[in-house]
Amino acid sequence: MAVIKRERVFVDSINEEICTLLIGKKAFSVDLPVRMLPRGTSEGDWLIMTLQKSERLKRSYRRSMERLLEKIENNG
Repeated sequence: MAVIKRERVFVDSINEEICTLLIGKKAFSVDLPVRMLPRGTSEGDWLIMTLQKSERLKRSYRRSMERLLEKIENNG
């Protein structure tokens, strides 16, 4: 069963390519690239951040790393 975590996010500021978000009830401050925001987001907007663990991505990246290590070992 997939566990999903959601947090409220306040868009505190947007300055050219960086935005400052206040996350959760304790308003933890995080700076992110503006390109990560949904289109049309403005300062003062509220967003919902959704986090979900992905076993599929984990397996895929693990396989990629294993292939890279094999390539390095065979060429080294």
